[in-house]
Amino acid sequence: MNVNFTGKANFGPFVASYRAHPELISGLKERGLKGVPGSGNQDLAGIIKDQRGYSMEDKHWFCKEFQPYITDYSKRDADFRMQDWANNWTDKFNLMSLWINYMKPNEYNPNHTHNGQLTWVIYLETPNEEELEKERAAYKGRSFGPGGICFHYGEPTFPEWNVHTFGYVPKVGEMWIFPAMLRHEVIPFTASGVRISVSGNLYFKNPDEESSPIPMRMDAENHR
Repeated sequence: MNVNFTGKANFGPFVASYRAHPELISGLKERGLKGVPGSGNQDLAGIIKDQRGYSMEDKHWFCKEFQPYITDYSKRDADFRMQDWANNWTDKFNLMSLWINYMKPNEYNPNHTHNGQLTWVIYLETPNEEELEKERAAYKGRSFGPGGICFHYGEPTFPEWNVHTFGYVPKVGEMWIFPAMLRHEVIPFTASGVRISVSGNLYFKNPDEESSPIPMRMDAENHR
C-alpha cells in the first residue's frame, strides 16, 4: 500500500538561526564599547553586572544592517504558518530596544520573556571553548548543561509526547531570531573569558514605512 502524505501541522513558534555578516559583528562590538558599563541593568532580567544600551545613532545603523534578516525571517515565518507573505505581512519594524551583554563566569539569565513581537540574540564573543567543553563533559545533571541557551515552549509532559525545550551552545557569529514571548534562559558557565551578545526587541509596522528605532529608556546616550 502507498501512503498518501498530504502535509503536516506547523505547530509551535518559528525560531530561526542565521550567521551574522562580519560588519554587523564588528560594528556591534565596537559601538558597544562606548556604552556605560551596567547602564542597561535596570531594564533587563539578566544576573549580569555589565549590560549596556546603544545610542540612537547606533540603533539607526543597526536597523539598516539588520533589515535583511528580518525580511528573511518574516517571509519564512509566513511559509511556516502556510500563509501568503504578500497578503497582510510586513518586514518593516520599529526597533524598541537594543543592548549588549558582557556575561562573565557564574553569571546567567533566568527564564524570561521580552516585550514586543520579535527578539534575537547575536553572539560576538564566547568563553574559552576548550574549557567549556570540559565543563560540559563533566556535568552530570539533567538540564542542558553549562553555558547553554534554552528555549522553552509549552509544558513538559510525562510520558513525553512533545519536545518543549531546545538547547544550544552559542558560537561566535551565530544569531537566533524568535517570538518575544517565547520563554528562554541562559545557563551559567565557569570557563574563562566573556560571552558577549547583543539582543533587542521590535514590533512590526506598516510595510510602506521604513524600519526605524523609537526612543526608549535604554538608549545609551541617556546614561552618559
